[in-house]
Amino acid sequence: MVLYGPRCEWLRMLRARHPSPMGEKPTRREAIQTLAAGALVQLPAPYRPQSFSESQFRLVSILVDHIIPPSDTPGAAAAGVDRYIDQELAARSEQKTRFLAGLALLERDGFGALSPSQQIELLTRYSADPGQAGEFFRLLKDLTVDGYYGSEIGLVRELGYRGNAFLREFPGCTHPEHR
Repeated sequence: MVLYGPRCEWLRMLRARHPSPMGEKPTRREAIQTLAAGALVQLPAPYRPQSFSESQFRLVSILVDHIIPPSDTPGAAAAGVDRYIDQELAARSEQKTRFLAGLALLERDGFGALSPSQQIELLTRYSADPGQAGEFFRLLKDLTVDGYYGSEIGLVRELGYRGNAFLREFPGCTHPEHR
């Protein structure tokens, strides 16, 4: 039997230590071990959005990274916030309708053709708008913050959450303007 790949190297080492009594034909145990090792190495399938088209999903990835950009910690897209929003909207049809209407507004305003700084300017205008654009921006921002700080990247890496631990003292906010 000819074996290739990293998991087969593991099997070769196993056989060197424990040769099969049947010679080259693998035993049932060896076959099960090989299948189990293969199951551990398989890569996940690419994500398929439930609420968005592929182009809308890419747009959501750009939007969430504008709201929480990468810094010393990964940004919102790296934390999977785009997937979080997709899954949340799949479960909430009213929010999905409002969100898709907001994406249509962005597309109408030529968001994809703008430079990143111009995109941020447009989002800033949306944030101040009392109408549909402002409602969309608030929904986008709320979902982004919820998804980011509910992820391992936001909760553990950025906020330093260590689980339910006893704190002898809670320092509170250290910003001077909040004292």
